[in-house]
Amino acid sequence: MYFDESDTIKEIELLNRESKSIVWGVHQQHHFIIPPTVYPPREDTTLLANEITKLGPGKGRKALEIGSGSGALSLIMSQLGWKVEACDINPYAVMSTNYNLKNAGFEIVCREGGPGPDGIQWAANAPYDLIVWNTPYLSSEDYANHLGPLEEAALSANRDINLMEILIHQINKHHLLSRNGLLLMLHQQNHTLLDIASLNRMASRKCSRKVFDDGEEIQVTCFWYPWHNSLIEHVESVGSTNQALLETQEKFGSHMTAKTQTMGRGRYQRTWLSPSGSYSGSWILHPELSISPGLIQIFAGMCVIRCLKSFEVNDLHQKWPNDIFSDEGKIGGILVESQSIGNQMKVVLGIGVNLSSHMSLNEKGYPHVKSEVTVEFHQFDDRIHAYLASIFECRKELPKPDFKFLTEEAFQLIRTFGIPIYRNLEWQITNLTQDGFLVLSNENESLIVNEGETLDWSRI
Repeated sequence: MYFDESDTIKEIELLNRESKSIVWGVHQQHHFIIPPTVYPPREDTTLLANEITKLGPGKGRKALEIGSGSGALSLIMSQLGWKVEACDINPYAVMSTNYNLKNAGFEIVCREGGPGPDGIQWAANAPYDLIVWNTPYLSSEDYANHLGPLEEAALSANRDINLMEILIHQINKHHLLSRNGLLLMLHQQNHTLLDIASLNRMASRKCSRKVFDDGEEIQVTCFWYPWHNSLIEHVESVGSTNQALLETQEKFGSHMTAKTQTMGRGRYQRTWLSPSGSYSGSWILHPELSISPGLIQIFAGMCVIRCLKSFEVNDLHQKWPNDIFSDEGKIGGILVESQSIGNQMKVVLGIGVNLSSHMSLNEKGYPHVKSEVTVEFHQFDDRIHAYLASIFECRKELPKPDFKFLTEEAFQLIRTFGIPIYRNLEWQITNLTQDGFLVLSNENESLIVNEGETLDWSRI
């Protein structure tokens, strides 16, 4: 956005208007003095404030609000016991934040600045345990008669630079967020945020959303470092990564990778050959995940496909229940195993993928196929670790995964693989059950199939 003399005149005219006094709050109402060029608390502010409140007491932990405006969210965090700092590119917003919090009895440091290529002086006391940002999502026409050029620049969606991507990159590069910290961002609906997060080795999950009368949708997304307190072990060779984790005493989220498995296995104890150049990884999942093993392996397959697509590997398909195919054939598979240890159940998720254009994966009993997928091993591991945590990690402060939405997404993906053939007849896939079973239908009947071995597919 460029400024000229008319912008200066408009800014001066707006600044000559009187500040407004408004009342806003979540569980308790507060008075705010809002200068004419500062964004006031609105419905989006309330949506984000509700998510902050769900986190409970701050207990003196450090929080940073980006784009503080009137200071409404900083006030909510201060009330909850967070040690709050804030920043805004509008000097009048900085003044407003400082005044409104002091008036409410709280001390705060609010700096002028914000995410951008000019450094992180606005986040001087990193790392923070909570970072909050009501991101620029308005069109430049919105509030044109109410905000000056300074605040319009802050609130208008920038189509040339993805500010959310810049912030996530800066958080990762400059260690702005503690390893167990959370980033909460309010933004317009954005289907690329999960990919942006994984590129920076962060997990993400939608908290809440609001749809306005005009169809506009905003949502709050939570970002974090996946399974931050769990073991990650990389080995050159192992018998089976799944078996190694089934035998270990490590906790949920612990993760092992191997470039070679000598005793790898697939479903029904089939031998799974994992020569050098392939990827084998396993994770210990929380046993109280409220989804079936069938859905776990299906969701994990979705993660593998999305992860490979982030490397611009396309034409990928998910074959129910646990295989990943390219147009040339099978390139990967998923295996979920569990065992009882006393009263506890241990659940381990295993993933095998061909990452080399010169190797091939072959599970005995299936065709030997080649894959042209070429992806660097550790980059793939960093990203798939984040994708999986976005669905499977369990922490009390994280929003619950939307398993209903994920099941619908999986259903649509599985349907694209081909036409299932059962009892020598072609069927339509009409649903996916909570157990991860397929519902097949034809003109005469519907039935549930729980074993992939009973199906053939028209594309194979």
